[in-house]
Amino acid sequence: MTISQNILVALVSGVSAEISQQSKHDSPQKNDTNESKLGFLGIGARFVIRYIKSSYRDDPFRTFLELLLILFIAWYISRNKYKMNQTDIKLTEKEIDDLISEWKPEPLSLALTKDEQEVLDNTPVIDGPNGTIVTLTDGTTAVNFSCFDFLGFLSNPSVKEKAIDILRNYGVGTCGPTGFYGTLDIHMELENSITNFMKADSSILYSQGMATIVSIIPCFSKRDDIIIADEKNNFMIQQGIKLSRSKVFWYKHNDMQDLERVLIKTNEIVSKVKGPLPRKFIITEGLFSNTGNIVPLDVVMKLKNKYKYRLILDDSLAIGTLGSRGAGTTDMFEISPKDVDLLLGSLWQVFGAAGGFCCASKELIGHQRLSGAGYVFSASMPAILSVTANDNIRRLQSDYPLLLPKLRENISNFRNAISKIDSIIVEGSDLSPVIHIHLSTPTIKSCLKKSKGYEVASFTNNEENHLLIQISSHMRNHGILVSQAVYDDDQEHTVNKPSLKVLVSVNHTLNDFQMFADLLNQAIRMLSI
Repeated sequence: MTISQNILVALVSGVSAEISQQSKHDSPQKNDTNESKLGFLGIGARFVIRYIKSSYRDDPFRTFLELLLILFIAWYISRNKYKMNQTDIKLTEKEIDDLISEWKPEPLSLALTKDEQEVLDNTPVIDGPNGTIVTLTDGTTAVNFSCFDFLGFLSNPSVKEKAIDILRNYGVGTCGPTGFYGTLDIHMELENSITNFMKADSSILYSQGMATIVSIIPCFSKRDDIIIADEKNNFMIQQGIKLSRSKVFWYKHNDMQDLERVLIKTNEIVSKVKGPLPRKFIITEGLFSNTGNIVPLDVVMKLKNKYKYRLILDDSLAIGTLGSRGAGTTDMFEISPKDVDLLLGSLWQVFGAAGGFCCASKELIGHQRLSGAGYVFSASMPAILSVTANDNIRRLQSDYPLLLPKLRENISNFRNAISKIDSIIVEGSDLSPVIHIHLSTPTIKSCLKKSKGYEVASFTNNEENHLLIQISSHMRNHGILVSQAVYDDDQEHTVNKPSLKVLVSVNHTLNDFQMFADLLNQAIRMLSI
């Protein structure tokens, strides 16, 4: 007999017994309720006893397991509960003091290496406003060759006075993204000024200059799309390419023959793709920050049109310094900005403010307003900086016949001043205000021979950097502020040769250039002879 059959028999027997008991009493008595309860309990007890007997007779092992299960349930219900988030551990005052005295915090970052510590110790700090003449924290003044104030806008007193008025009217910041209560009327005025100055269809304003290119590249180029990039593009372009997760092909710096070779190669790859065709982009700088060279934009445009590519042009350093009216490489090569798919510029360098911008068709600008990470998720530019940038753009539009020739004259004068030093190599275009100065190989070996006491067959970038630190430190001690070009070799696509990065301004004088050349030559002779 199965267990289910035993249960059924017990229920039927119990119900029959109850019915027969009730039939013997026609009228209920005073204690019927108690008797009914006892009868019900009797039915339950008889049911349980009969079930146990039947189960034990048919399967005694099963009865044993059920008994163990009942005991386990009773134990589990009666035991103390364990709480996962229990934190009420009581410690004595002595235990607390001992734990505190034994605790040693982990460092927030790795300890600096010897080379990193040397760079930090020799990094000057400016006390006060930036510009051509600066005051350092030790109280000395120096002529600054490390400031992007190419056109001298930082020293404009009228802009400073207007900035104070704007600060009192608009406050410090907007405290919100552009698309969410962060747009001011002066932001729209600045975008209109940029559009008119660049002669573009439309423009969009980014509050952070370095985030502009990092936002735009992933906004348009996605996974499996193709990017052709110059190997000397600046670090922010490289980061934007990484974020896009696109397939990237590099071509030799400013080598148009190699660019065409890569374009042909990638088109062959695309022709074999099954399904939707990938988007294809060429990404380059107009004026390269890492070399000071100028891209041959006219050749790039021909190749772009010939092989059906889109062009992303970062003209941050060129806008304000190149071209007949300072509108960048498109102005220099007489190319319409409307023919460049995405034209980027900076407001934190030449124009003495902050942020960046992009000029493109209205459709591409509209797409960025919804998908550009730096536009959507960043607080908009403070009003004071927007007005400063707008005023400096207008000043360039009105004063470019005076400012640009003066800048080019100073670039030429500086190059002439250092041309007599035969121990250096000067890199960069003759029209570029960004000039890289490298030590020649014989000079480096001569300096290392003097410091080590023996001749060296080769040398490392760290050793060359060490020499440049000593040179810049000597020049700073005598009134010239110049810095090294700083790179993160672990993150850069190519290893850049160490150099002194010189930025020439309209406010520099002939005496400044001669003083620079004399101190540079003096420092090199001290290290090598």
